[in-house]
Amino acid sequence: SPENLAEVSYEEWVESVEEAYVVLRHSCKKLIIGGFSTGAGLALELAGRVDDYQALFAVAPPKRLKDMGAYFVPAIDTWNAVMKKLRLEAGTKEFIENHPENPHINYVRNPISGIRQLEKLMDQLSPKLKEIKKPVLVVQSRKDPVVSPRGTQKLFEKLGSKIKEYYLFDFDRHGILLGKGKTRVFQAIENFIRQWV
Repeated sequence: SPENLAEVSYEEWVESVEEAYVVLRHSCKKLIIGGFSTGAGLALELAGRVDDYQALFAVAPPKRLKDMGAYFVPAIDTWNAVMKKLRLEAGTKEFIENHPENPHINYVRNPISGIRQLEKLMDQLSPKLKEIKKPVLVVQSRKDPVVSPRGTQKLFEKLGSKIKEYYLFDFDRHGILLGKGKTRVFQAIENFIRQWV
């Protein structure tokens, strides 16, 4: 829920991913790490710390968000913290309205603190990208309204892997794993994975 997300730090997200990785590592002979959007950021974060996997794919990793409101998140998050310390909760703005492509999956309001945690995750990830040496596939939508394709391209360029692929699909949505053309995205991911399992 948005309320739960408001209370969780990116370090807790990382810990959850680490726990899942340990379970899979003991259950599978070969492991491919992957994710979509924030999950792609978390997959990259894990890949920067561990080496016991075959390859990695990241679909629309959020190096930078496009929404202008995202630029004000650090200031609003700091303001909220000050207001809470002063016990002036009425002066806080905890959530921002969201108009998701897939409201049956995504929240219609996002906590400011959750967006700030995503930014912190991606900021601390940036210097680790050069440590990722395994094969990587990055997939992005050309007209993604949420994640900046230019930011994703910069993220891709920082990857340390000698074997890396970047696919830019001519879609105008963030959720490219759903809707028209999704089969092409799945095919690109499948073709990449088949090389490494």
